Amino acid sequence: MDDFDEIAYKKEKEDWVTGHSGGSTWEINSVCGVLLSSYIIWSALSKYTKSFNYTTNNTGTLILEFIIIVLPSVLACTILSSYTFFINALFLSLSIFVNYKFAPKPSIEEQEKLKKRSKWEKGSDDEEEKDGLEGLIIKEGLDDDENSKIKIERSQIKPFLSIYRASMMILTCISILAVDFFVFPRRFAKVETFGTSLMDLGVGSFVFSSGIVAARPFLKKPENRFKSLKGQLFKAVKQAFPLLLLGFIRLIMVKGVDYQEHVTEYGVHWNFFFTLGFLPIFVTLCRALQKYTRFSIVGLFIAVFYQIALWEFGLEDYIQHAPRTNLISANKEGIFSFWGYLSIFLFALDIGHYILPLDPYYTLRPNRQTKKPKPKKLVMILFSWSILFWLGFLIVTLFELYYFKNYWKSYEKTVPNLAEAINSNGLLIFLVANLLTGFINLSIRTIYTSSLVAEIIIIGYMFIIISFSILLKKLGLRLKL
Repeated sequence: MDDFDEIAYKKEKEDWVTGHSGGSTWEINSVCGVLLSSYIIWSALSKYTKSFNYTTNNTGTLILEFIIIVLPSVLACTILSSYTFFINALFLSLSIFVNYKFAPKPSIEEQEKLKKRSKWEKGSDDEEEKDGLEGLIIKEGLDDDENSKIKIERSQIKPFLSIYRASMMILTCISILAVDFFVFPRRFAKVETFGTSLMDLGVGSFVFSSGIVAARPFLKKPENRFKSLKGQLFKAVKQAFPLLLLGFIRLIMVKGVDYQEHVTEYGVHWNFFFTLGFLPIFVTLCRALQKYTRFSIVGLFIAVFYQIALWEFGLEDYIQHAPRTNLISANKEGIFSFWGYLSIFLFALDIGHYILPLDPYYTLRPNRQTKKPKPKKLVMILFSWSILFWLGFLIVTLFELYYFKNYWKSYEKTVPNLAEAINSNGLLIFLVANLLTGFINLSIRTIYTSSLVAEIIIIGYMFIIISFSILLKKLGLRLKL
């Protein structure tokens, strides 16, 4: 093909991912719900049948997990995107059937025991076995040099956090490739200015997930939050360096091969790796305020002031219409959207203080020693947060209209292998997904690919990613980036 065809196709690809307005929040939740429904089916089959062989972890187990957990989400994001409600209904019905058909029926004695144990909180804090701070932290596949020094019991691992993080990564990997194909609905692509889409939720959720697990150092050693700013900044820069390096590598590669770019997404030079890289540095700067207030309050103030700057000081007009005459204006979208991501990260960091300990009120108690899980209290807290966030969303929307189960049991039985493998090397998996996406886009003209061929490519691409993560897990490799 000649140079003119290449230039024309590049322009067509850029137009393909530009100018979208998103879709409904209901549909986005429904698409994301497919992964949850898949996990419910997996849980029922894993608990009540012998469908999975976790003794040998053979290839059959990997394929079955892929079919149950990953494949439905690929289809929900592509050719079956208009039928996600029915997919969820079908999967939930199948789960109910498996439970009804295979779940053992409790005896009369067991039923009586369950009734006696169905109190809101069994026992008191004074009766709980005391354990140090190390016993409170949840091993969640984080890149931390001190992991080997802490012996974590299986009963102290929270599968729901693993499932959330793995689900987020699965949907992210699917979307970054599928968006280049016709089979991926345009309403799922990132919005140009206003609106909500599946891919917008993905990048926000990626940052939110990182913020939750970033609470771990504060819980392990509360004095960390009060260390000298100079020392904290040095550590933050070391943490940020690999991400910033990846950002520059991606920039050079994109410019070097003349890869198509959606300039109004992050700017001429900025990319998501730069956003991730600068987060540790700015979060460290926010730690100076920890003596006076919570991370979520700092995040709220950043969000409010950022919104005021958009509305009242012309920042919104600048981002949308200012000419790209210097380095800042050339990357205005990435630079100024960073403050929104920072706000999300700080909110998640605060929520992580509730989620990671066994006792969600751990950081608020004067006597910070407990070992007994308190999942019901955690459910209350997260439910309350959800209500507050949805009420806030509803109130903002109204103003706009006016003015314009027992997760602490065995970890291996509650989390699929692929979820654990993905979480062990999350950032590396994200990098590999980006590299594979670039390779595929340079190899074929994606927007001219038929739905069948596109579906086969996306499924094969996801199977490679999952297999790679499982291989790293089997080899015991956890690569820090």
